[in-house]
Amino acid sequence: MKKRICAAAAVILLGSGLTVLPASAEENRGDIVILYTNDVHCGIDDSIGYDGLALYKREMEALHDHVLLVDAGDAIQGNAFGSMTKGAYITDLMNTVGYNAAVPGNHEFDYGLQNLTELEKALHCGYISCNLKNTETDRDVFSPYSIVDLGDVQIGFVGVTTPETYLKSTPVFFQNEHGEYIYTFGQEETRLYDIIQENVDKAIDEGADYIILLGHLGENDVTEKWSAMSVAANTKGIHAIIDGHSHEVTPSMTVQNNIGENVIITQTGTKLVNIGKMTISEHSGITAELVDTVPAPTAEMGLNQDSWREAEDRAGRYVDTAVNQKILGLEAELNGLLSVKVGETAFTLYDSDPETGKRRVRNAETNLGDFFTDAWRDLYQTDVAFLNGGGLKASIQAGDITYQDIKNAMPFGNELCSASVTGSQIRDFLEYSVSAYPDEAGKFPSVSGITFTVDTSIESSVVVNEYDEFVSVNGAYRVGNIMINGEPLVLEKHYTAASINYLLQNGGDGFIFSGKCEILTEPFQTDAETTANYIKEKLNGSIPDTYRDPYGLGRIQFISGSAKTTETENAAETETTTTETNHTESQKETRPAGSAAAAGSKPAAPDAGDSTQPWTALAISCAVMLLFRMRMKQN
Repeated sequence: MKKRICAAAAVILLGSGLTVLPASAEENRGDIVILYTNDVHCGIDDSIGYDGLALYKREMEALHDHVLLVDAGDAIQGNAFGSMTKGAYITDLMNTVGYNAAVPGNHEFDYGLQNLTELEKALHCGYISCNLKNTETDRDVFSPYSIVDLGDVQIGFVGVTTPETYLKSTPVFFQNEHGEYIYTFGQEETRLYDIIQENVDKAIDEGADYIILLGHLGENDVTEKWSAMSVAANTKGIHAIIDGHSHEVTPSMTVQNNIGENVIITQTGTKLVNIGKMTISEHSGITAELVDTVPAPTAEMGLNQDSWREAEDRAGRYVDTAVNQKILGLEAELNGLLSVKVGETAFTLYDSDPETGKRRVRNAETNLGDFFTDAWRDLYQTDVAFLNGGGLKASIQAGDITYQDIKNAMPFGNELCSASVTGSQIRDFLEYSVSAYPDEAGKFPSVSGITFTVDTSIESSVVVNEYDEFVSVNGAYRVGNIMINGEPLVLEKHYTAASINYLLQNGGDGFIFSGKCEILTEPFQTDAETTANYIKEKLNGSIPDTYRDPYGLGRIQFISGSAKTTETENAAETETTTTETNHTESQKETRPAGSAAAAGSKPAAPDAGDSTQPWTALAISCAVMLLFRMRMKQN
């Protein structure tokens, strides 16, 4: 096992005119301060920013003998700044600010495991993660822990990465050429707890006085057995958990470990909205708090006045001058490409609810998801197109649309392709995608060429394996009334589909298609690049008014029991029964961009003059469902 000893970054920048600190400050000088970040997601100058973080770190170094800085994962992915450099620019900034330890989050793997191992070498403190192992070599991929030597005190950081990484990054990155998993995150039974405990014990045996678990685990809306609380409750020897993954603002929460001792859990939110500050004091033990504002340096800190400034462009926040200049320089390198205008829109394409501001793409339809999937279906001339909600990260605001705007909306750098898929696979994909509803889930779909209902009175019976991959449906389907371009879904039929390689090739969201469908068009360009070109060339730079409604075009409807049909259990019979009804419907309904009149026909280009309202379409849909149900009863 390789062990990395990171030198403590506790350089105190004091001027010759330093004012003597007051007695209370002198008493606190011996405290150990651990600053922490999580889920920065390329927010290099959002909120506090890396330049604000750098200044606050210097302020703390002026007041305390020992100051450390650590990161709990998901730093290098989130916008074009990360994806276009595959994390290199973020790594450079982290080195400049001066991190002492970092754990890879699930999104650190988004550019491939080989790329991450190269970044690990470039990151001065490297990455630590105790639970990622290559099963072929039986070796840890990263150092399991690091111990920072502060002289009289040793701080042990043990890293752990959520096993959810399998499906919340790209599954094929963890497989060999035969599709077999050759990497494990300790997801089997209680193995994760055992691995963590083994490395906690080793760090203690090597002299660590305090054990801080640097985890990318999450607290709520994650796999419960892998949450920070469950890990704390099933281990001992951990004093505190600096957490990430679920983007929660948790200043300090206390839980008991498996022998009744208290463990602090803390998390800062996301995009540097807060800096975490943990203090280890001889007088008050371990405490944690969040800092949402970097104050101007005081005279007693002795910081050179030229080394910090007020950032007027960020509501008067204070920043480190050198790091701020570095950020501006790196951003300038990307501006040439990212600032190019590709089109315009008279309305916002939303990833969230415009009334509440709450994210919507992970449990409801949006005009943003409808537009992207329609664009891909039109480009690839396929029957259907789909995208997972986790692939959408930002709205596209009304006004000019730049390449940057599209990259912000789809920051992962996935590539588009097309495939031949079965009706049965489409149904299983939809069922798996809505299995968590009404809770948020990254697998929730946006679709084109497909309409369907979700019966919320039916509990999900989706069966998954230990990797959270789809296995089967062991009960009634929640999804129903599945229509492909106005015709009922036929389970045995093959349909053409356009989507990202993450879903069609790389095992994303359940492995329903990957390795089980014929790829018709190989990936060659990223989703953002393709969509930008589509807007500029196919739409002549203008988003059609069809997509004005932020809540979408009514492709996904939620019902409760009464409107449920059984069309896909006997698809051939259902198709015969409803052909006449759907033909009538197709004559009445103005179809959205990319829609086709029947399965297998090519989608038409978007009609900018289409003014049909979603509520009208919904009324027609409900009437058709009722008529269809009456006919089924008669049969």
